[in-house]
Amino acid sequence: MKKILAVMIAFLAIGSISVYAQNQDKEPTMEEIAEKHTKDLVRKLNLSDSQEFYVDSILVHNYVALKEALEDMQRSGMQDPDNYRHVNEMWQQKTMDAMKKVLDDQQYIGYLRYIGKGKDYKKGKDGKWYLKSELKKQNKNPQ
Repeated sequence: MKKILAVMIAFLAIGSISVYAQNQDKEPTMEEIAEKHTKDLVRKLNLSDSQEFYVDSILVHNYVALKEALEDMQRSGMQDPDNYRHVNEMWQQKTMDAMKKVLDDQQYIGYLRYIGKGKDYKKGKDGKWYLKSELKKQNKNPQ
């Protein structure tokens, strides 16, 4: 059961936890994972200070809430991996919805790519993200 909990947390956490090698005996807390992801997003998405604050707040809250929900399921004896996956997906969707309110369109697409959900987007020659289908149309009809 602990393996299921660890797998579900890894799904949401999305990043490598190996950064915390100095604490090899201790698993990182959800707050530490959120802090690492916030730093990654600040660098990748060029977040403003206020965006950084909101992103950190969203990630900490949602990661902690996900962990609590999964632990509650474990304590209640639930063993079906589909239920754990559903809870994980629900919290991931809540995180995406909150991020959409904080980030501009280009940053949000970058966030989707960061979590592995933005496969429909590709960078254009101007450095902005576009749907792959839009890029094909632009390339076929140059102005």
